[in-house]
Amino acid sequence: MALATASLAAGCYYPPIQKPPAPARDELRLEQPYDLVWDAVHNVIRKNSLRVNADDPNQGIIETETNRFTLKDADCGKLNGIIGKYAAEPDQAATAVYYFRVKPKGHEASTVSVQATFSAPLYVPLHPPRDVRCVSRGKAEARLLKQIAQEAAAIHRPSFATPAS
Repeated sequence: MALATASLAAGCYYPPIQKPPAPARDELRLEQPYDLVWDAVHNVIRKNSLRVNADDPNQGIIETETNRFTLKDADCGKLNGIIGKYAAEPDQAATAVYYFRVKPKGHEASTVSVQATFSAPLYVPLHPPRDVRCVSRGKAEARLLKQIAQEAAAIHRPSFATPAS
């Protein structure tokens, strides 16, 4: 009887209680024109080895995906095991989808925003596996925005120099 009770207690899942970050924390204004910020975003995507699923420069949208994220990036809830509650860890089948949006703000400024969606398969003992949406902690988005700001600051248009005669 005690073994049956312990195995039932080991099969509980508690969804994440953390609230997603506020939209204002996922956006950054850069004093660079749209085309340079667009290039900066693509450079950061390449440096982070993100797979591009959709890319529309007319709408300013880029959707990327990776299967690398940690509990520092997202809260996937808690599992109740025999030794107590523990954080549900994302495994190799977990995915993180990042939506980048770049908008021009006049001729010499742009805004860029990043929203992340994290999901992971959940393996609860005595239950079939299921996908769980994890709640972003805002850290991955902040890291990517910081990289974009650094990259945009380093990008400049080539200057024209008249050839010497």
